[in-house]
Amino acid sequence: MTLNAAYLVDFDGTITTVDISYKLAVFLGGEDYKNIDDVYRRKKIPIREWLKRTAQVLPHDMDLLLSKSLEWAEIRPGFGQFLKQAGEQGSPVIIASDGFGFYIEPVLKRHGFLEQVGFIYRNDTYIDLNNKLEVKTPHAHSICTVCGNCKALHVVNLKKQGRPVIYIGDGSNDRYGASWGDHVCARDQLAEYSRQYNFDYSRWSDFYDILDVGTPRLQDRSASSLCCPMGSGVKK
Repeated sequence: MTLNAAYLVDFDGTITTVDISYKLAVFLGGEDYKNIDDVYRRKKIPIREWLKRTAQVLPHDMDLLLSKSLEWAEIRPGFGQFLKQAGEQGSPVIIASDGFGFYIEPVLKRHGFLEQVGFIYRNDTYIDLNNKLEVKTPHAHSICTVCGNCKALHVVNLKKQGRPVIYIGDGSNDRYGASWGDHVCARDQLAEYSRQYNFDYSRWSDFYDILDVGTPRLQDRSASSLCCPMGSGVKK
């Protein structure tokens, strides 16, 4: 029996109106960040390497980083209503983020949404014993080096439970997880990739648009997906 749909939701630029990790890098990374930004935009390094390099040029001050994150974090309209509806229909909401991650729980708690989220898959950013800013990626693929957080694997695991998955995101790296989704709610770069790869998708501006998205049919996306989370990762 097919269960109610699950939502796999990106955080930066999706739940929040700005990408907090990117804003931390631009405003606190200084001149040292410009080269990192350049090579990333030219697709010379993947997001996992971006996280590692950017952490090296950010201030080693978690209080400052969290303070700025909370200052800049604005929740996209309709998110509260979306969580309420998902809870009422028995649809779990799972957050998967490939940013620095440390600010997600504090941001959600400040806005009163933390308890309504089923689970959060994120990277770990902290000050190590050598007083350096360190990023750990506990949800990364064991072989593939592209993403810090293998969102595709989270989608696949939800589908193994018998749940169709609605993927909600905005960025280019969301395309891997989205390619496994049974329906994709896409904006910005993810919308362009969804069109390019012919995902089953709908465009959205805020979470009010997602309230009317119905339950998709559970489908096998292994042939058309952009990566193999149970295998070697991103397809060549």
